[in-house]
Amino acid sequence: MKKILYPVLVVIVFLVMQVLGGVGMIIIAIFKNPSIIESLRNRVDPNTLINQVMASDALAWALILSGLGSALILTALRMIEWKTVLNVKMIDWKIGMIGIVGALLGIFYTDCFSEFFELRDDMGDIFNSMSNTLVGALAIGVTGPIIEEFIFREALLGFMLRNNWNKWVAISVSAVVFGLIHANPAQIPFAVVVGFIFGLIYYKTGNIVIPSILHIINNSSAVWMMYSMGDEAKDASLQEWLGGRGITIGVIIPLGVVCFWLLRLFWIKYPQNEVTNQLNAQDNETVL
Repeated sequence: MKKILYPVLVVIVFLVMQVLGGVGMIIIAIFKNPSIIESLRNRVDPNTLINQVMASDALAWALILSGLGSALILTALRMIEWKTVLNVKMIDWKIGMIGIVGALLGIFYTDCFSEFFELRDDMGDIFNSMSNTLVGALAIGVTGPIIEEFIFREALLGFMLRNNWNKWVAISVSAVVFGLIHANPAQIPFAVVVGFIFGLIYYKTGNIVIPSILHIINNSSAVWMMYSMGDEAKDASLQEWLGGRGITIGVIIPLGVVCFWLLRLFWIKYPQNEVTNQLNAQDNETVL
């Protein structure tokens, strides 16, 4: 039964640090902009107060610090394997490139497909605001992705695999947790699918190097779009960019086939390493 608690433990650590990050955000905002205290006393419009906090880069710093705090706690709990987690020498880049291309196509495919559901985006305004500052852009595009890979791929998925979870169950659980933790309707389905793809690559390579690269590419592209397009980015649509819903459907069907073929080829061809061999040996172990 204890093995079921592994993903719960990671989620608890992450959420607690997010709460502490929220407190830190207020402290940082007040330190950088003391007029916020006066706004609190005068009970100003909440939107005005939010704009004051966002203008101080407090949210970006809070996200960075809470993420680092989560990684440090999970390290203390021995849920991160530092000998392999960032070992570039472990990567077979020739076959790895197949996985990278397949994953990038998968990201684009999932992004296009998720637009058909027209889910509510509760974070669009916040991300747009953050993308206009250097620390905000770094928090979304670089540090955030790396920290999330440490937490959700290495500490969550990796720890489950190292403790005899079946690989498909572990990859699926980590993907669902990764999606739900975003707590934003527009992001959840996308994050679940992408989390599954990243999980496949993590399992084969044994570390977070390639998933981190992919995560940075995805988030940095979004940051650049928000920075360059401004408020128009909130209404931007890949369907419109491709020429409409009908053309989008015609594009994503063959794209999905190519994506699946490339990821399957990566899965079959990627050479077994010491970490993957160890995990394969545990594949037939029961989960509970």
